[in-house]
Amino acid sequence: MEYKVVTHQSHPLQFTPHHRQLPPSSIYIVLTVSVSYISAASADPFFSQRTLCFRLNLLQSPRRLNQVLAPELAELRVDTSSAEYDGVLQDIIQCGLLTVRGMLDQGYYCQALQLHSDMLVAMEPMTDQETLMTRALAESRMEFENSNYGMVGASESSVKKMVKKVKVEDGEGGDCMVCLEELRFGFEASRMPCSHLFHGGCIERWLKQSHYCPICRFEMPTN
Repeated sequence: MEYKVVTHQSHPLQFTPHHRQLPPSSIYIVLTVSVSYISAASADPFFSQRTLCFRLNLLQSPRRLNQVLAPELAELRVDTSSAEYDGVLQDIIQCGLLTVRGMLDQGYYCQALQLHSDMLVAMEPMTDQETLMTRALAESRMEFENSNYGMVGASESSVKKMVKKVKVEDGEGGDCMVCLEELRFGFEASRMPCSHLFHGGCIERWLKQSHYCPICRFEMPTN
C-alpha cells in the first residue's frame, strides 16, 4: 500500500563557502528527504529518511529529478503518482534554484548545497487538524518564495538599453550560466554590458530578480 502526501516543505540547510568563483554547473545538491507517517491509530508519527546527492543541473528538469527521487520514495511507500507528489518535485526545484541564485547574487560560491525536504503522509483520510497543518505549511512556503532573498531586479529600461541581441560566434559558445544549457554557434543570444552571453529569455528572467550579472556581478541600474 502507498501513502499519499498531505503536506510538504523544502528549505536549505547549509553550504560551505568558497572564496574562488565556481560555476553553477559544478555545484552539487545534497538532498535529505524526511517522511513522517501519521495515523489515527497512533498519537505519535514515525519517520523515515533518505539522502541523495546529484548535480545542480538536475533541478532544471522535473522529469530527471523524478527519475532519481521516485525509486527512493517508493521504498518509503510514498505515492509518487499523485498531484501532491508533483508539488513535492516543484517545491524542491524552486527551493534549490532560488537558494543558489540568492547565494550567487550575494557573491557566495559553494561546492555542495544541503537541502531538506519534509513530507507528511497520511495512512488514513485527513482530519481537520491535518487540514490546518496543510494550510500553515502552504502559507510558510509562500512567504519563503516571496522573500526572494532581498534581491532587487534591474530596471526594465536599462535591460532594453544595455542588453544587446547578438549571434553566437565560433569560439564564443559555452553554457548559459542561468539555465546551464549550451549556447550554440549561430543562435541568437543576449550580451550583457560586461560581455557575458546568455540565452535571451534566461537573462531577462534573471534580471527581473537580480541586477547583478550571474557570472561577474556586473551591476545593472535599478529603479
